[in-house]
Amino acid sequence: MHFDLRALIFDMDGVLIDSEPMHLEAFKRFFKTLNIEYTAEQNALYLGRKDSEISELLIEKYGLNMTAPELVEKKEEIFRQLILAESSARPGVMQTLKEAVELGINRAVASSATLPTIKLIVNTLKLNQYFHSLSSGDEVKNGKPAPDVFLLAAERMQIAPEHCLVIEDTEAGVQAARAAGMKVVAIPCDATKHQTHALADMRLDSLSELKLKDWVQH
Repeated sequence: MHFDLRALIFDMDGVLIDSEPMHLEAFKRFFKTLNIEYTAEQNALYLGRKDSEISELLIEKYGLNMTAPELVEKKEEIFRQLILAESSARPGVMQTLKEAVELGINRAVASSATLPTIKLIVNTLKLNQYFHSLSSGDEVKNGKPAPDVFLLAAERMQIAPEHCLVIEDTEAGVQAARAAGMKVVAIPCDATKHQTHALADMRLDSLSELKLKDWVQH
């Protein structure tokens, strides 16, 4: 898999942190206040997508009398409390970041989450010093599976897409990385193990299995 690797771009939810269960719990708690049951099966339909897009779909589905930004804000407040209460990086995250530093590979986060949430998680995990840039799906026109957020991350690092390797856990994220013209490794979390990730260059069970030096052109 050797190529001219200059930048490593991480998705966040399910990659840096096993936060998909917390997103589900946040939506569940919000909808419980409206006496609506929100299930894991329903949540699975939206994995990898922007909260603003998800909220628009849910408002339409349930006929809610609120705007998408209002729903996002209410859900995010619950999510923030869950993150602050209990957070740890997924296995292999620190090891991979340190290896990237040693190899002189740039590092970025490109996530469908809101920018405040990305900053909250990166700071809570004490990873902020490792990243050159943080990019949110809210900063681009189209969310994953469109390539926009990955292209923004590459642009901010001033590195061409063909020199980037993306770490993703969702099918939508893998499709977005490929559409951006980037290499992509799929490392599914429990919430995305059922997805095929057919377009990925490689699929691993854990980030601990990724050996960056094997990807670097000699």
